[in-house]
Amino acid sequence: MTEILLVHGAWHGGWCWRLVADSLRAEGFRVLTPTLTGLGERAHLLSASTGVSQHRDDLLAVIEAEELEKVLIVGHSYGAMPAALAAEHPAVVGFLSLDGVPVVPGRALNDMLPEKVVAAARATCINGPALPPPPPETFDVPADHPAHGWAARRTTPMPWACLAEPLPPTGPRFAALPKRYVAALRNSLAGPAAGRAQAEAEGWTLVVIDSGHDLPLTAPEETAEAIARAANWSGTA
Repeated sequence: MTEILLVHGAWHGGWCWRLVADSLRAEGFRVLTPTLTGLGERAHLLSASTGVSQHRDDLLAVIEAEELEKVLIVGHSYGAMPAALAAEHPAVVGFLSLDGVPVVPGRALNDMLPEKVVAAARATCINGPALPPPPPETFDVPADHPAHGWAARRTTPMPWACLAEPLPPTGPRFAALPKRYVAALRNSLAGPAAGRAQAEAEGWTLVVIDSGHDLPLTAPEETAEAIARAANWSGTA
């Protein structure tokens, strides 16, 4: 059976996959939910050099240490970027972007924003290299949603370099992999909207879930179902 590597997005950590991972494991999948360097319970490791390249290396290390052999790699939001880079590992047999940002080598997330917006955001950084977490509503988690308090407690500052570092080349294996894009119908963020547009333009298989952007929190059952189907699509079953 295909193994599943779940990669969280900005300000989040492996914690956000709890409900999704429980559902997938109940179906018999082996599921890994690593936390990227500088985030979640690894926030104490954040440094000025913590960027998308280091997060790629985090994922490659997990694949090697866990001796994974047949992996569907899933990247949520920002997580689509390091997940795409780690997809060069021979063990990866499929890629799923979960309301992910565009995967464009040479382009940084900040490149999608006006310079004034980027400068204003940079000015809010704390401890030098970290952007404070916004309220859960920013990720489309309403104040009255059961997961709102969970998100407010667990989100941690985001390494600035993750937003400023241009994406390194993804390589030929990523280009050849079967790809899917799972879009949040009620997403309000520009990055995922651009990611969906890229997926549609490049002919990736598209699945839509009626939820806001933070799918692992607001639509865990539907998200797990979409991931399970992807893990069994032709080429990864």
